[in-house]
Amino acid sequence: MRALVVCGCWECVLAKMEPMLENTLQWYVLRVTYQRELIAKAFFDEKSIESFVPTKKVYRINSAGRRVAREQAILHNYIFVRSTREVIDHIKSFELPYLRYVMHVQNDERRVMVVPEEQMRSFVAIAGSDDEQVMFLTPESVDLSKGDRVRIVAGVFEGAEGVLVKVSGVRNRRVVVKIEGVAAVAAPLLPIQMVERI
Repeated sequence: MRALVVCGCWECVLAKMEPMLENTLQWYVLRVTYQRELIAKAFFDEKSIESFVPTKKVYRINSAGRRVAREQAILHNYIFVRSTREVIDHIKSFELPYLRYVMHVQNDERRVMVVPEEQMRSFVAIAGSDDEQVMFLTPESVDLSKGDRVRIVAGVFEGAEGVLVKVSGVRNRRVVVKIEGVAAVAAPLLPIQMVERI
């Protein structure tokens, strides 16, 4: 496929891509080096490209003795970007050379990791919450084959889908959304009436 960029400027890339953007937007998982995920997120926000980095507020005492809140990434070195492959390739080449695609094996081939829209929507709904009971887990620590596929039908996480499983170190079962090889996130304890099997 030939490059769509004539002059290489950002406006030309978007102008060429605009007619086909809505049909080909996908969530890509990208790695950033040296914990620059919030810098990359600020760049994508400035360019009006949807992206997601789970964060939490960390409080520190500054030199004046005041307590100051600061956003800190929870999943270090990862950013999720909803765009086209061509736009991300352009950004990687000309704007943010420290971005790398996360690869995974599918049908014995290494492929760029793309997260399905519904799965990403559920992940963002839970991981983007300020609730302190949300748990971030390593993907290896959760076995989703032992749980029931469910949808949350009420509350702040309404519409999120995941698997109701027992999480290590927690007494009750939780709804977990997992992005294979990257992260898993468990919703806070929910009353059983707020969850339906799908």
